[in-house]
Amino acid sequence: MRVLFCLCTAILFAGCHHSKTETVETVPYFNWESASVQSNGIRLHYWRTGHSGRQVIIMSHGITDYGLNWATLASKLEQDYDLIMYDSRGHGFSEKPEGPYDLNTHVEDLAGLIRALNIEKPILIGHSMGGSIVGKTAATYPDLPLAVIMEDPPMEEMLETLTEAIIPDWKNWVNTQRHMPKADLMKAASKEFHPGWTPFLYDQWAESKHLVSPNVVDILPGEGFGNPRDYFQHITVPALILKADAEAPLRKRHLEAAALLPNGRLVHIDGAGHVIRNDKPEEVENQIRLFLSSL
Repeated sequence: MRVLFCLCTAILFAGCHHSKTETVETVPYFNWESASVQSNGIRLHYWRTGHSGRQVIIMSHGITDYGLNWATLASKLEQDYDLIMYDSRGHGFSEKPEGPYDLNTHVEDLAGLIRALNIEKPILIGHSMGGSIVGKTAATYPDLPLAVIMEDPPMEEMLETLTEAIIPDWKNWVNTQRHMPKADLMKAASKEFHPGWTPFLYDQWAESKHLVSPNVVDILPGEGFGNPRDYFQHITVPALILKADAEAPLRKRHLEAAALLPNGRLVHIDGAGHVIRNDKPEEVENQIRLFLSSL
């Protein structure tokens, strides 16, 4: 049970149109647009770096996170790309319905966002749950993206552990975090779960925990996060998977699953935990730039 709690906690810590009623604002740290669209029947909020005419990258966050958890990486890429960091349903400043929260609904949300913003061939980047979302989107709509990057998507051992049985405890933990003082959340992250991050990363991580609905955990029943072995073979665009460090047997299983990609590869990042881009920022940026330069 303790192993299960630690795994879950690591993950936790870790036809549409523009809405006419939303006020366009800027993020205090970066001069980025803040806006919303209607997608798949709900309002989805996003931040956008802008730079019209540049290749668009859409970034999908992990469960209990929000769009600005991508801010540090986005700030490094924005000189070359137009980046959109959206809040998934139930997260951040997006609408928080009672449900549904299954993977296919998240896929339709993302596809609707792309259509609402009239984006042609975006590059999709997703972390954890977001990795499953962008991967399944690329498999479901193979002509929609230009390429897809998945940062530590749920695979193998994670899928075997994250089952419907843990939903009550997980929801309780999400609720606990929602009501913890921000300073306490940041301290817990720095001392117990994500040592070595910058203060800005802790701040945005803690902020996201205050803005999430416990109902997002309802993704687990049924298909859950999705088994990559069921949909990797349908991702025909170029694909890159960045995986956290793992022991040799798990690396072997990861590579076997990634071999199903018609046009993709998997790279393990030595010494990295679940949020690879924050643990090994330079290596992740280099891997992403190398991949994007090959498109």
